[in-house]
Amino acid sequence: MAEVKLEDAPSSIRTYYDKGISAMERDNLEYAMDMFEAALGIEPRLLQIRKLLRAAAVKKVKSTPPGKLAVAKAMPGLLKATSILKKSPLKALEISEQLLRVDPFNLKFTKALCDAAEAAGLPEIAIQMLEVLKDNKPENLQVLEPLARLYSEMESYESEYECRSTIAKLKPNDTNASKELKDAAARLTMGKAGWQKAESFRDIIREDTLSPDTADKIEQLQKQVDDDPQNPDKRLALANHQLSKKLYAEAIQNLEDYRDLSGTTDPQLERKLITAREHQVIFEIAEAEDSHDRKQVSLLRKKLTTMRIDNAGRQVERYPNDLQLKYDYGKLLIENGNYTEAIQQLQQALRNPQRRTRSLIYLAQAFKQKEQPEIALEQLETALANLQTMDNQKKEVLYELGTLCEILGNTDQAKRYLKEIYAVDIGYRDVASRIENSTDT
Repeated sequence: MAEVKLEDAPSSIRTYYDKGISAMERDNLEYAMDMFEAALGIEPRLLQIRKLLRAAAVKKVKSTPPGKLAVAKAMPGLLKATSILKKSPLKALEISEQLLRVDPFNLKFTKALCDAAEAAGLPEIAIQMLEVLKDNKPENLQVLEPLARLYSEMESYESEYECRSTIAKLKPNDTNASKELKDAAARLTMGKAGWQKAESFRDIIREDTLSPDTADKIEQLQKQVDDDPQNPDKRLALANHQLSKKLYAEAIQNLEDYRDLSGTTDPQLERKLITAREHQVIFEIAEAEDSHDRKQVSLLRKKLTTMRIDNAGRQVERYPNDLQLKYDYGKLLIENGNYTEAIQQLQQALRNPQRRTRSLIYLAQAFKQKEQPEIALEQLETALANLQTMDNQKKEVLYELGTLCEILGNTDQAKRYLKEIYAVDIGYRDVASRIENSTDT
């Protein structure tokens, strides 16, 4: 969803906005919330007004906390919002807003609103609500964990990393929280927004690596290897500890030594080596970024891409019935411009129901790049038939359908596809300008 600014909203909303602001200034909070809700009933993407609605509810509750009876009376609304979520997410969102007027800090009410916002394809509303709660409950995991997930899905990797850092501190012995923090660090550096955002990925991924306890443990394991250099199990123990501490170069050498000494062909060992080698290159990229060596960064990124494609290809050969591997391989091939081989992999990945829609979208992209727009159109039409909710994925499919129809000269059909997006998300990509500048809107 793209946020709609007040100046771009229908003129009728301005009246509700002005009345709401005036009521807030007079501390007539109930009437202010009525006006803001009326405005949102016309255009739910007005985050500016939704923020004011939330501020009015918070101010009201802080001055007059809700009693248990008021919350109990709101429970039937919670049940209704939950029951109609899938069928009418926007109506569920409206009901959830009314619940939050009673108590904007109630976690059950908050969850109802967040679920409705996501179901309606409006995740920014959920993020906004959770951020309000985080300001008031900065260490509540029921707030932080869904917020971190939403940040990740919306590719707000810097915010996700900060959120997961707090979670990891609150759950110091939770291995999953630690793993998610490390994954967030990688996304921060590698994601669409990421190569420039991390001040020093080296510091992130090697955080606490060489603490005194860690150094002592590594020294002990290394001594065991030195005392018995032909013992593969001791090399494996050292390598596993080095991997856990992100000492990739050292771990790679010991894993290779273990493989040679043991003569094993264990696929788990191969996966460890693949992961370690990729992460070592990621680390080298981070160092090059810190040194502002753009040429080296470019070379290392190409190296990483080649490694991933080669590794994925070998995995597909080894496990030919694994459809997820075929999907991953096809996606990598498209990113590298190998469209014919990508099509072959993705056509097989269609049999994976969890990856069918995305496979169709990638197939359309590949056929489009091969200058076969008619076949690309067929893939997207098949994908569209299975998409019921107007979420970001459906908007993507409609947008690409409109683009392909324009390429094929079917401008009327192109407009029809784009208008479906325009009707629910006027700010999506360049849909507004393409519709409004056409001769027939």
